[in-house]
Amino acid sequence: MNDSIEAIKKSINTDYLSEYLGEKFAEELELTDYTIEILKISINDLKSETYSEIEHVGYIENEDWEKLKSLVSEEEVKAIQEEFKEDAEYYKNENDPNIPPSIYKAILYCNEEYVWSATTYSEE
Repeated sequence: MNDSIEAIKKSINTDYLSEYLGEKFAEELELTDYTIEILKISINDLKSETYSEIEHVGYIENEDWEKLKSLVSEEEVKAIQEEFKEDAEYYKNENDPNIPPSIYKAILYCNEEYVWSATTYSEE
């Protein structure tokens, strides 16, 4: 099997990965002061879809982009900021547009390369 992250993503069940990241990480953020959790996984665990060994790298509180830059590249920070804007717009349209949603995101990396993320929100 090719060890590129893109090739691995095409061979695994990303729906299950989304569900796992959502239930085990993103939804748990709603109970904290954090909005983002950065996670990492080994390439072998990713290939074998063994998610129980996913490791915590760091938490980000209230979209603290400067702190996020200490955990991921500046290019990744820009991509995450764009995702937050898109998510806020998407969830706002589903609900009362006067109440901005709280967005929670778990983001998984392998060998410092983006793999997948899961997002949830609340209307507080």
